[in-house]
Order: sequence, then C-alpha cells, then structure tokens
Amino acid sequence: MTLSPPTRTPTRAHRPLLAAATFLTALTIAETGAASAQYRFGVSLGGASTVALVVEHRWAHQGLELQVGTWQFRDLSLSVTARQYVGSYRVEPFVGLGLWGIVARAEEGTGYGLIARIPTGLNWDIGSRHAVSMNIYLNRALALKRPDPEDRRPPRTTLIPLPEFSYRIQPGS
Repeated sequence: MTLSPPTRTPTRAHRPLLAAATFLTALTIAETGAASAQYRFGVSLGGASTVALVVEHRWAHQGLELQVGTWQFRDLSLSVTARQYVGSYRVEPFVGLGLWGIVARAEEGTGYGLIARIPTGLNWDIGSRHAVSMNIYLNRALALKRPDPEDRRPPRTTLIPLPEFSYRIQPGS
C-alpha cells in the first residue's frame, strides 16, 4: 500500500489569487526587447489611494506598475499591477490584474487588507514622453484584519469599482 500526499484543489477564495499569480508569472516570462523597454514615472489620483507615486516598466504591449500612496497620511497603500495594452496607437486600451495591500492605523489599533485588482482603461500618449491614463479598478478583498480586535466580520466578496486618473512621463532624450 502506498500513501500519496493529500491534494488540495483551490477553494473559491483562492481562485483570484491563483489567477493573479499565473498572470504575473506569464508576464514576467514573456520576452522583453531591450530596445522597446521603458520606465515611466508619475502620480495618480484615486484608485488604491487618494494620491500615489507610480513607476511603470513597459515593454512591447505589456507593463508592470508599482504604486505607493496614501489615503489620509495615516496609512500606506502599495499596489502591483500587470497590464496588457492593446494596439500601438496614441490611445491604447488596457486590461490587467494585480494585488493591493494597505496598512492603516486607528485609535483601536492597526488594520490591514489584501485586495485583488482588475484594471480596465485607456492610456493616452499626449506627446513627447508624456501620457495620461484613465481607468476603473474592480477590487475584491482577499484578506482583512480590522483595527478593532472585536470586529471579526469577514471581508465583503462583492467587486468594488474605483476610478483612477494618472499622469506619467518617460525620462530620457
């Protein structure tokens, strides 16, 4: 008689996280042409925070974005999002998948959250290394610890839309 290790199938709660990890891995493995790779830096309003600093690494029609921001300067928001751009025109639609983490302090204590994000939007090249982006993030809580230790409600499972506007510039000549 041989014993095999127990197998676990992903539960409903793990599916968004598994999909995000698969998508991010596929983008990392994708070819990145050195000639077309670029970094863009900027600021965003809305989305994962009231205001955030943005860094995006772009190659071909893919991008990997990092945002660091805050809602009320008593919290820290960090978001990593992979994007797939469609077309190669001045206005490029995109979709993506990412994770957003937030840590916040309150009088009751410190709370945190981990949220899956799905952005859809438009990136508009407004000329000479400048671009603006307008998008809607669909967000779903994956894990949550509320500041109040007595509050043990589970996170909501509904998708919450949050709009975002960002400006980016690509340094260089």
